[in-house]
Amino acid sequence: MQVALLATIASVATAATASPISSQKATYYDASIGIGACGKQLDESEMGVAVSTQMDCKALCGKSVEINSNGNTVSAPVVDCCPGCDGNHIDVTPNIFDSLDIALSEGVAPVAFSIEE
Repeated sequence: MQVALLATIASVATAATASPISSQKATYYDASIGIGACGKQLDESEMGVAVSTQMDCKALCGKSVEINSNGNTVSAPVVDCCPGCDGNHIDVTPNIFDSLDIALSEGVAPVAFSIEE
């Protein structure tokens, strides 16, 4: 009985230390649309992030966003606003998907992200 209890505790402890499931997500968008909400001409060759309009996105212009997925980390500036995004959703330039080893065909990918204070 004690052995079974210890085995159960060990398996629960192992599960608790596994990678957390993130409810954050990223999509990508065509950055060649012109001037972003931050007032800068968008260039598809640059890495950039659009954040939710619910987050006062214009106040975040230029702030760095750290994005993690598939064991990779990318930092890129906020360059635009995303009206269709909520606070757990960012829109990124396609080269960020590439840097995170996410296929563009996925369209939506689970990520973890944080915006500098």
